[in-house]
Amino acid sequence: MPVEYFGMTEQGKRWKNEDAYYIDQQGPLSIFAVADGLGGHAAGDVASRLAVTALGETAARGATHRAPAAILREAFSRANTDIISYNRSRGLNAATTLVAAIVEPSGHCTIGTAGDSRATIASGEGVWHTKDHSYVQTLVDRGVLSEDEAFAHPQKHIVEKALGLHESVLPDIYEKDLQDTTLVLSTDGLHDTLRPRVIAEIAARLSPRDAAAHLVREALRQQSADNITVVVVRVT
Repeated sequence: MPVEYFGMTEQGKRWKNEDAYYIDQQGPLSIFAVADGLGGHAAGDVASRLAVTALGETAARGATHRAPAAILREAFSRANTDIISYNRSRGLNAATTLVAAIVEPSGHCTIGTAGDSRATIASGEGVWHTKDHSYVQTLVDRGVLSEDEAFAHPQKHIVEKALGLHESVLPDIYEKDLQDTTLVLSTDGLHDTLRPRVIAEIAARLSPRDAAAHLVREALRQQSADNITVVVVRVT
């Protein structure tokens, strides 16, 4: 199936851009990712680059003979190991989120996440998105906060899972069908500023290139205080 896509990143109000994104074709697989180096940790920009590099290299080795879920699990593990090695050699605590999607020619999509970077899918059936590994999401899961309260919570930036913090990390894995849908991968500079329905509406009605640019502009207009990175993918 034809796959259209576009990615971009914006430094925004931060003094440095610690986000990274990745787009590639490996054999029959289309591979997309965004990563967000953790604020308050040293070398977040290095951590996010290490993460997407590990994904690309792992996918290149396994694209023709391994299941996408296996590729993602290995990529997340390798990225985690690479960041920990980097930290140990320099006495640092670099860490990053990562959300990655592998799209097969059939439109089947496998998504992996660690942290609060997010995949959102807009379709005729509504809006779906991955679950953040965050303090506020834990409160939502426990019934302490509603989704609306979580969106406005002052501690929604606190991440409870990321690459580089512990010796091992297991990503959440999702299997989705992207036929006649639009997929948006984003860092929290976008989805902490724009609600899921707004992201989905913009992504669904514009081309991937125009949607990515419009989403970034709208997040800046709404006073996003973070780096903003977005990859928009459409399978038709």
